[in-house]
Amino acid sequence: MTTADDAGPVAGNEGRGGDGGVGGNTFNGPAAFIVGDHATQHVTFVHQWKPAYRIEGFPAAPRPIRARALAEQPSRLLRATHAVVPFTGRGTDLAGLARWRDDPGEHLAVRLVHGPGGQGKTRLAARFADLSRRTGWTVWQAVLNETGADPVGTSPLRDLGSGVLLVVDYAERWPTSDLHGLLRDPLLHRTGVPVRILLLARPAGVWWEVLHTWIEDHLDAPGEAHALLPLADAPRARADLFRQARNRFADHLGLPPATADGIDPPPDLDTDVDYAQVLTIHIAALAAVDARLHDDLAPTDPARASAYLLKRERGHWAALHKRPHEPLSTPPQAMGRTVLTATLTRPLGRDPHGWDALRRVGLADTEAAADTILDDHRYCYPPPGIDPAGTPPVLEPLYPDRLGEDFLGLSTPAAGPDTPHPVPGAVDDWADRAAERLILGRTGGDPPAPWTRDTLTVLIETARRWPHVATGQLYPLLKAHPELTLRADGTALATLAAIETVDITVLEAIEPHFPPGRNTDLDLGIAAIADRLARHRLSTTQDLFAHATTNDDLAIRQSYAGLRNEALRTAERALEAWRHLAQASPFHTPRLAAALSNLGVHLAETGQWDEALTNTEEAVDIYRRLAAGNPTAYESDLAASLSNLGVRLSQVGRSVEALTITDQALEIKRRLAAKNPAAHEPDLASVLVVHGVGLARAGRRAEALTTTEQAVDIYRRLAAGNPTAYESDLAASLSNLGVRLSQVGRSVEALTITEQALEIKRRLAAKNPAAHEPDLARLLCNLGVRLSEAGRHDEALTAGAQAVAIFRRLAADIPTAHDAELAISLTSLGGNLTMMERTAEALTVAEEAVVVFRRLATDNPTAFEPFLAGTLSNLGKDLESAGRQAEAFAVTEESVTIYRRLPADTAAAHGPYFARSLITYAQVRSRAQQNLPGALRATGEAVDLYRRLLAEAPALYTPQLRVVLYLQASLLLRLGRLPEAEEIGKWLKESDTGPGSPPP
Repeated sequence: MTTADDAGPVAGNEGRGGDGGVGGNTFNGPAAFIVGDHATQHVTFVHQWKPAYRIEGFPAAPRPIRARALAEQPSRLLRATHAVVPFTGRGTDLAGLARWRDDPGEHLAVRLVHGPGGQGKTRLAARFADLSRRTGWTVWQAVLNETGADPVGTSPLRDLGSGVLLVVDYAERWPTSDLHGLLRDPLLHRTGVPVRILLLARPAGVWWEVLHTWIEDHLDAPGEAHALLPLADAPRARADLFRQARNRFADHLGLPPATADGIDPPPDLDTDVDYAQVLTIHIAALAAVDARLHDDLAPTDPARASAYLLKRERGHWAALHKRPHEPLSTPPQAMGRTVLTATLTRPLGRDPHGWDALRRVGLADTEAAADTILDDHRYCYPPPGIDPAGTPPVLEPLYPDRLGEDFLGLSTPAAGPDTPHPVPGAVDDWADRAAERLILGRTGGDPPAPWTRDTLTVLIETARRWPHVATGQLYPLLKAHPELTLRADGTALATLAAIETVDITVLEAIEPHFPPGRNTDLDLGIAAIADRLARHRLSTTQDLFAHATTNDDLAIRQSYAGLRNEALRTAERALEAWRHLAQASPFHTPRLAAALSNLGVHLAETGQWDEALTNTEEAVDIYRRLAAGNPTAYESDLAASLSNLGVRLSQVGRSVEALTITDQALEIKRRLAAKNPAAHEPDLASVLVVHGVGLARAGRRAEALTTTEQAVDIYRRLAAGNPTAYESDLAASLSNLGVRLSQVGRSVEALTITEQALEIKRRLAAKNPAAHEPDLARLLCNLGVRLSEAGRHDEALTAGAQAVAIFRRLAADIPTAHDAELAISLTSLGGNLTMMERTAEALTVAEEAVVVFRRLATDNPTAFEPFLAGTLSNLGKDLESAGRQAEAFAVTEESVTIYRRLPADTAAAHGPYFARSLITYAQVRSRAQQNLPGALRATGEAVDLYRRLLAEAPALYTPQLRVVLYLQASLLLRLGRLPEAEEIGKWLKESDTGPGSPPP
């Protein structure tokens, strides 16, 4: 941890590097779209097309449906886009959305509306969109493009009115990077009007927590979630909703009102929890009306209601296949299997993905045969549009999604007597291995398909409500091919772990395939599965060893996922178990040492520096004894714990001891890596990073640069081979390298390196903010310093403000861990504001930083007095600019006093910052004509400091030496000491044309 250049000890926030567990637990033009029915054309303007998504106009009116189409496919009446049943209720929800939309204090705001499938989220969004248009808002929607989509022409923006409302349905199914790309899309940030982004999703779990954090930090915009409660939570409300839907469906299907009035609600309407979702009631009402129309029996429960409507779909496929005029070639059975395939893949491009999907599931062996099926399927289920090039997607799913999931559940055979099929007559035996074939091909030898993530997502969602799909399809697939989970993402794995009745043996089969270290794509999901497994295992055994090892592993996974508080509590439980075991048998002493070292890491991550140091020292003591008796077995662990101890000592201000300790760690790791690079190079790189920080803090900046460059070289090589494991470490080492380069005057290279680090860390933080945001904020702070050095002050200010915003939130959550970093980032931001002559803002920021550092220095003067001194010097500049000279005198005096009393063995580290403080002290007094002799003495001290620093980095320190010499000459003239002033002037003149030594 370091500070802004103007603040004191070092520049920017350095990556931790080196914290690691030991003992086997290493931390290491407008487009025309055909929509609705076959003969209905609807024009949608696409305003932005990107490979992953498009932004287009939200439909302004319900899409019409032909009466004939309804007679053939009554399920069309359920689609939210048709709005057959009038919108009702939700007054409180709509009022809350309106207040959010009309808030004048925000240009951009994001709101999530979440609830189970069928709760009415899409209908609510459509109603809100309509009301928003009436008040002058422009309404857009964002839609994921199908796999293999071709580019679409876009239209220019028209008058946007009062603002833009963007609706994003199924937001939880968007890949994280695509959702972030959408929210950062320049189209949304250059409208010149307020923008409101309404996300719709089923769950609001880990994925939303991660996104919410990202929105607030990266967009500087508020994000909030709103749970959509059941519209039909009371029996009377359910009955009213049933009658309303019944009457509307009867009207559209041509059933006389008197006949419709005789249709009663299903018998379990008041008690079956499924009817809490309004869509379930609508399905029941539609099935009952259509059954009366066809003199059939009305279904009596939700599963049979869906089965009835799907039976009507099958009848439609059969009629199309048998019609005398232009019959469809695809028979009903093949069409049903194609519909199921579309449910699992979501929309695809025809070439090659649509063809390949049908080949894998055995529906077509040639492209011509596949084209016939795809064309017939598209006739039954037309996509929402075609692009200007005439290349529509294929395999449009059955809507609403809930009905598609029910089709999958009803088609899939029962898994056995323990999970019988709820409606046996709807089964197609072909569906038994459809998902597996779709992913891996008929023989299981194909590479996993590009739609694997979507297929697993649909299976998991379906398994939540259809237990036989879980036990018969999802679980066997994952047991046979657990490696497929690595092709999902962290959110999908977390969803799997959250299934209440999940088969623990499935999670146990997946567990061995998780990478042993970090995986930035999967860390969140792995932590969720590890937690579920740990709770199961700990509840079924009292064995102390099992409790110790299980908590050990879980704490590491939680730490990788950024769940720092949870990791700390878990590691404390692990350590307690290891202490008992080690007391009973020395055999467990090595694992006790590992637990102590790991707990030290977790304590440090939550800002408990003293406790972290105590635990780490105990770990080192144990490893020293073990390594003395068996160096081959324990030297590597000793080196890792020594490296951690170096970090802990540095955090409490004992930097001289820290450097001695990391010297020992580095000597061991270099020797081990020379013998076995593959085993020890990752740890060697980690120790090099830590040692580089220690060398810099000791003022040995050239050595620090060399050491850090060595670490970066190793991490570049490791990240090239395994990016998900080592990219985070590479970014941290690059960040430190940027600081090291700046400290020796190579500012252009420093900026380039810092930007490389930031690009990596932004990407990682987008996937998992909890794990990577602190490092991202440190990098933003560093970038602000580097940009300021390059004279790009506006950009520096933006980066610094982003860092402050992140650290404010982190410090509010864990003050002990992030208060100092908040103060550091404030100091950096204040320095930029000062250079831009925004004095009032700079003064406010500097005063806040001083308050924090005073408090921290009171508790730990060794660690924080240097930071306080640097920040006081900055504050002195701002107070003088604000005309508050007396206060400026006081704080600059205090700054110099603190630097003068720092231990002699830290002088080399603090030299550059002490020199700047002395210059500020002298400048404030010189301009005020106060205590000129004292100011002159200060310049003399500064010259002495720079004379020593010149040997290390002449390009960096010569300009600063000239500044202080000009000031010194000016003071000598005012004090009447002309010969001395002339001597300095002569040297300054000569040094303009060539190098010279500073005057005596």
